[in-house]
Amino acid sequence: MRIDIRSIGKIRYFFLINGILIRNIVANTIGDSMTNIFFSRQQPNISDRLLSLMHHLDIAYGLFCMIIMTVITIWYEKPIRRCINLFGKDIPPDPALLDSARRRLLNIPYMVVAMDIFVWGFGSILFASIGSPAGASMGIACGLITVIIAFFWVEHMTQHKLVPLFFPDGGLFKVKGTKSINLKIRLSVLVFSVSIVPLAYIHLTIHQFKILQSTGTMTPLMLANRIQETIAAESLVFMVIGILISILVGHNLKKPVSEIIRAMRQVKNGDLNAKAIVYTNDEIGFAGEILNAMTKGLREREMIKDTFGRYVDSKIRDEILNGRIPLDGELKEATILFADLRNFTPLVEVTPPKELIHLLNDYLNAMAEAIKLHGGLILQFIGDEIEAVFGAPIHEKGHVISAVNAALEMRKQLEKINKIHAKEGHASLSHGIGIHTGQVLAANIGSSDRTAYSLIGDTVNTASRIQDLNKEFGTDILVSAEVAEHLGQEITLHPLPELVLKGKTKPVKVFSIA
Repeated sequence: MRIDIRSIGKIRYFFLINGILIRNIVANTIGDSMTNIFFSRQQPNISDRLLSLMHHLDIAYGLFCMIIMTVITIWYEKPIRRCINLFGKDIPPDPALLDSARRRLLNIPYMVVAMDIFVWGFGSILFASIGSPAGASMGIACGLITVIIAFFWVEHMTQHKLVPLFFPDGGLFKVKGTKSINLKIRLSVLVFSVSIVPLAYIHLTIHQFKILQSTGTMTPLMLANRIQETIAAESLVFMVIGILISILVGHNLKKPVSEIIRAMRQVKNGDLNAKAIVYTNDEIGFAGEILNAMTKGLREREMIKDTFGRYVDSKIRDEILNGRIPLDGELKEATILFADLRNFTPLVEVTPPKELIHLLNDYLNAMAEAIKLHGGLILQFIGDEIEAVFGAPIHEKGHVISAVNAALEMRKQLEKINKIHAKEGHASLSHGIGIHTGQVLAANIGSSDRTAYSLIGDTVNTASRIQDLNKEFGTDILVSAEVAEHLGQEITLHPLPELVLKGKTKPVKVFSIA
């Protein structure tokens, strides 16, 4: 979420909007202090006149550079500052302005590096030109340390203060015209700044004192003491600077990684709304973007899965999503149940549409619950007709008995519905149920872009025809002889006259259930 700037207070707001400038100035002040410390240690015999000149030049050049850096930084940050002001007023910035601010925000550490390199490079040449011994080497060494401190400190500011403000939903990689430094270069810079630069500088110090010894201005004992004190001071300074840089680099790496780990733990615990805050546009930032894209995909998959489950039974849904239903079909032993409302067409003519839908949904909901209660699977609703299967797509023992028990439960539920509807002044409903068992062909059937789990075959057709016989016999539940063979004595069956079903040549024996 975007930071509420209005609640952070004036002081925090000041440091937020000027944080980059302040950090760069402080980094350069640290670098200038390093130069003064090293200069006083390495130049013991410099003339007072030159020392005074360099002191005044250092102050003048430092003030001049501070003014120039302030002007350049504020100019470069102009879109960033305008957006922050608009955020504070809860006004959405213009898309073009926001895009410019985001691009400059991601590039500003590199702008600071370029500016500091120019300042220190020109300063090194300037001081060397007025006769400062080792001015160029000292300026280059301290300048390198200053640039590294400024870069990682400014980057720390942008990553942890401004990036969450400008990129609350991530998307750093979508901004065109930006630069990034990969982890390999970052770690190389860290090693360079805390080991190679200090060792090289100490080597230059020893070389400088060798020059002093050749002039004969110092005795060997004085020279040894001076070298020891100078190297000790330089080592202490470089240790402090090394620790500071290591902390900055470590923090810049640790926080994005910790954020990704936090989000991954939430996802592991089942929270698919978890989202990692993306701080950088390097490899770690890319990993955060991928994680967010992955969790978004998982959310969409769960949403599709849940939505899919509203249109097909969860059993079918899981079998399809897990690829366990062969697309080319498979033969299964299953029991088919058809249920159809009786005299529904006349009811349509005399009942208002909304009221009719209410009655129909009450009936279908109750029947669906009865079927599911006994392990059945509703394949489809065809108007006021229900087609259900027991024993597919997952085979279950006793699916014939389950189908009959479901039909008996449907009878009970219909009685309850009619009692409720009678109190509301509605006519009673009646239905017919037909059950048959045998082999069916189960498959995903349909067009190339839309399929449905379906059962086809003689068993399905026979069950549908048996259901139609309820109209002729005035019954509500009919089962085939194949179903009757699986039923025990606890279910009372009444044999009915054999009939030749439509599409059949041999008569079929059916039974009604009392």
